[in-house]
Amino acid sequence: MRNDTPSLFDLPGSGQVHGRFEPARLTQARVRCSMTKSDLAAEVGVSAAAIGQYEAGVNSPRSDVIDRLAKALDVDPSFFGVGRPLARLDTVNAHFRSLRSARVSDRQKALATAALVWELTFALERHIKLPAVDLPDIQPGTRPAEAAALLRRHWGLPDGPVKHLVATAEYRGVVVAVRPLGEIDAVDAFSVVIVDRPIIITTPRRTENVFKHRFSIAHEIGHLLLHANSGEYSAANEKEADEFAAAFLTPAASMDAALPQRLDLAALDRLGRTWGVSPHSLVRRMVERGRTTESSARRAYQRLAVVNDPRADPASLYPGEVPTLLKKAAALSGDHGGGIPALAQALKISPRLVRDLLGEADQRPVLRLVGDE
Repeated sequence: MRNDTPSLFDLPGSGQVHGRFEPARLTQARVRCSMTKSDLAAEVGVSAAAIGQYEAGVNSPRSDVIDRLAKALDVDPSFFGVGRPLARLDTVNAHFRSLRSARVSDRQKALATAALVWELTFALERHIKLPAVDLPDIQPGTRPAEAAALLRRHWGLPDGPVKHLVATAEYRGVVVAVRPLGEIDAVDAFSVVIVDRPIIITTPRRTENVFKHRFSIAHEIGHLLLHANSGEYSAANEKEADEFAAAFLTPAASMDAALPQRLDLAALDRLGRTWGVSPHSLVRRMVERGRTTESSARRAYQRLAVVNDPRADPASLYPGEVPTLLKKAAALSGDHGGGIPALAQALKISPRLVRDLLGEADQRPVLRLVGDE
């Protein structure tokens, strides 16, 4: 859902919190670290009620408590100050996959991560200009297949396969990030728009297979276009996003010409590698296009479950499915005075966390001591 009421201020300089404590910052940092108020209270040496009062804005913590909060939450003490761009978690809505299995705390943690990713894009744009967002306006009630065709036309895509979906989306201003499972458990992927910047975040559960990854990205783009004003979970919305993804990646007209006349898993496997979709998806497409029956499709799914080799993932055919926008932006920003230390200072977090948000692996050598082996 589009968030039209965030708090936006100019980025300040460095320093401690000077009498103005932002309660929402404490909530953001605590939720992102998966800490309950009681957990944080025990770590900091105050009561859980005190943490609640800090987050509610009833009381502000003393400077020594702020220092302990910062240490416990791995941020700079000035992180809690007012005056920086802030997307409040209670005003930001997102479309989540696997929502039924995701706890509220998981969803809140995912939102806190998305908010920090958005702040990173804001900090980057102090030094460079990111690609402008280029998504068409979709009228309410538009069918998913129509929206998919409109997006293809808007982006000037040919009738054939979408070869590099993530790269294409990033070129059009959509920020894509992959976050580790330990950070946003039970959430496969989700999308959100914060101050007109669409953000899609996915996990290794989706990226481990390029076909699932591409379908998830297309699914989330469908949400961004079709459900911009609906942040509530809806089975109907999820179905529409799936229909959009299928229509966008495998348009009906193209599939009518390409699909075999009868179920042929070998042929579907070859076709799937050309179009960047799984044989399962093409079996479903055959049902939708009247080429096979539901009962035949179920038997095909069973055979695929037996013969499918998850290691036979032709990811090398799709190098454009690894997000690179944030990394490239950070590299260019570094050439113009906005390197990692400057970004860390702007966000009031550690350089290590900035690198983590950018998706950079820790390149430091590992110290091994006698007895480690």
